Amino acid sequence: MLLRIVPLLSVIFLAACSSSAVKHTETEKNAQPVVKYAQNNSKIMPVNALVSSNNLCVDRFNFLRQAGNDKYQKFSRDYIQINDGYRFLNTNKNIMNGDAKRVLTHTLDMKLDTLCSEVNFAGFQVIRQKISALSDI
Repeated sequence: MLLRIVPLLSVIFLAACSSSAVKHTETEKNAQPVVKYAQNNSKIMPVNALVSSNNLCVDRFNFLRQAGNDKYQKFSRDYIQINDGYRFLNTNKNIMNGDAKRVLTHTLDMKLDTLCSEVNFAGFQVIRQKISALSDI
């Protein structure tokens, strides 16, 4: 009887030791993909990256300017007009009616958000054109 139990117990112990526990790692819901770029200067591929301004809209404007996009000049003029509106608001905010100040603020914020979205879309179009040019290779 003991001879029958020993092999059975040894099989159970070996099976218990050989199985590995499955580890489930939690990933963040907003996890960003890891993108690797060239980090060191070389003769083949020099690394001259632009520094971020920590303002997405300004960074996207800089991207369009560096890409030489023809829409940059129009977007730049619109941005200057919106900033002139903010300058007017800040200069006259103490003597303006509260409702007028609120309406002007909301209008300027909406115009700026719309402009930044248009600049972002133009940046995507530039990238799409670059990818299209690469597909011909």
